[in-house]
Order: sequence, then structure tokens, then C-alpha cells
Amino acid sequence: MIFDTNILIYADRGVVSAKELIMNTQERSISAVTFMEYVPFCRNKQELAIFEKMLQAFQFSIHEIDHGISYHARQLVREFALSHSMEMGDALIAATALAHNELLCTSNIKHFVQINRLMLDHYQPEENTSR
Repeated sequence: MIFDTNILIYADRGVVSAKELIMNTQERSISAVTFMEYVPFCRNKQELAIFEKMLQAFQFSIHEIDHGISYHARQLVREFALSHSMEMGDALIAATALAHNELLCTSNIKHFVQINRLMLDHYQPEENTSR
């Protein structure tokens, strides 16, 4: 399963269901885009180190952006930017999930629902948190 950036942010904010989802998933991955979106969310180098240790501890694969993913993302932006406000990051994450034939877990389902063949897991955060 490839996780959208918002899932990692929920987990970082202490949403128990997001943490459990990550821990209970067998094969975990993110797009290089998710890594790049998440790093500015860190407030300092210590938080960045914790994020990187979490990725390593849970054996996340990080899928790099290659020519095929870039091309497909460009097609998605061309097709959906004007009709569905498709942005570059979401297009690259979707294209990555499609290229690797992985289920994309996101709470922002509206950003992706229009994409044919994209397998989606709609995560809905619960209010319980613990830090």
C-alpha cells in the first residue's frame, strides 16, 4: 500500500487510527513526492530524523519518480487540472501508485477518485489522539 502524505501527518499528530493503519499494513510505501511534501512539515532537524527513522523502522519503500511516472502524471494534470483541480503532487503520487500497481491510501479521496484504474483506500480519521 502506498500512503498519501496526509496519512503520515495524521499519524504524526497522534491520530491513533492512522498509526494503527501504518503499523498493521504489511507492505508500506510512499512516493518520493510524499517524502518531499512531508519534510517541510517537520519543525526542525530532530523531527526530520524521527521521520526518517520511522520510515526505516517500518521498512517503507520510497518509489522514485522515473520517466514513465513523470509522463503519466503530466497526462493526469492535462486531463484533470481544469476539471478537478489536479495538482502536480497528487498527479505524481497517483502515477506512482499506478506504475507500481499499489493501493493508494488517502483521506483526500476527491483528489483521486476521477482517475481510472487507480485503486483507492479511503482513510477517514477518527478524533482519538495520543502523543
